[in-house]
Parts: sequence; structure tokens; C-alpha cells
Amino acid sequence: MIQLKNNITPELCLSAVQRNAWVLQYVPARFRTPELYLAAVQQNGWALSDVPEEFKTPELFLAAVEQNGRALRDVPEEFKTPELFLAAVEQNGRALRDVPEAFRTPKLCLAAVEQYGWALQFVPEAIKTLELCLAVVEQDGLALQLVPEAIKTLELCLAAVEQQGSALHLVPEEFRTPELCLAAVQQHGGALRYVPEAFRTPELCLVPCNA
Repeated sequence: MIQLKNNITPELCLSAVQRNAWVLQYVPARFRTPELYLAAVQQNGWALSDVPEEFKTPELFLAAVEQNGRALRDVPEEFKTPELFLAAVEQNGRALRDVPEAFRTPKLCLAAVEQYGWALQFVPEAIKTLELCLAVVEQDGLALQLVPEAIKTLELCLAAVEQQGSALHLVPEEFRTPELCLAAVQQHGGALRYVPEAFRTPELCLVPCNA
């Protein structure tokens, strides 16, 4: 366990929390300044939970979510703003789950899925457009399984397998064309198992792949 000695200085405390925010708990109260708390959350956003109420400011909250978007859950409701939500999901798309639904705008949701495709599960149904779902599969092809069937198109499925070939098993049969299957196998050789028998030609089986 990390401990600080009695002969410490403000400079030593600052240096310590800049390396490991959890050292904060060993810093004497007289050295716990706004600057120290800011340094702590900049090193680890989760350190926000150890900041006393009197030191919590909009600047501190922003620094915390810019370091770890999930720290949004420790921000008091009265300090939550659209700008703070955007900073949080741009750092970690999973933070979208902690954003009140009334603030889950198309812009915010797009930023979230571009960072983490699986954040689509936290996107309101009305915002799940082709454009947004395309951003989802371009970030993680396997997130195709979260895309509503009505939105799946050949273009969308192609983007998914180009990002992750094994997503071919999530592609509706009518979209498993020779061209799409080729793109999947080129990205991931194991996708061959999901190629319809009619398209498993000797040439396809010999296609160089990335994985």
C-alpha cells in the first residue's frame, strides 16, 4: 500500500497524485487543494468520488469525464449539461447509459457509437437511423446484431463485414452475396463457415485474409 511520510511537501503530493490518483487518500488535509483534486481526476476520473463537495466545480467534473467518461455517474444532477454529456461519451461511449434519455440527442448518440459501437443499445429507437447504424458497424462490425432488422441494408452489412468478417453470421441470407462474402473472408478467414455453400468456390477458399 502506498503511504506518504510526515515530511511531505505540496509539490510531493501533487507529483504523487499525478502518478496515482488513489494516493489522494493519504494526502494530509492541509495539502488538499483545488489544484490537487484537479490533478487527481485528470489522472483517474474515478477519483471524483473522493472529492469533497466544497471542491466540486464544473471544471473539475469536465476534467473527470474527459479522463473517464463513466465518471459521469458521480456528477451531481445540477452540474450535468449537454457539453458535459458530450465530453463523457466522446471519451467512453458506454457513458451514454448514464445520460438522461431527454438529452440523448442524435448528435450525442452518434458521438457515443463512434467511440463504442455497442452503445447503440442505449440509443432511443427513434434515433436509430441508417446513418447512425452505419457508424455503429464501422466501429464494431459485430454490433450489427443490435441494428433493427428494418434498418439493415446491403450497404450496412457490407460495412459490418469489412470491419469484422465474422459478422457475416449476423447478415440476413438475402444480403449474403458473393461480393459481400468475399469481403468478409478477406477480413477474417473464419468467416468462410458462414458463406452459403453455393458461393464456396475454390477461389474463395484460397483468398488471402487479414486474420
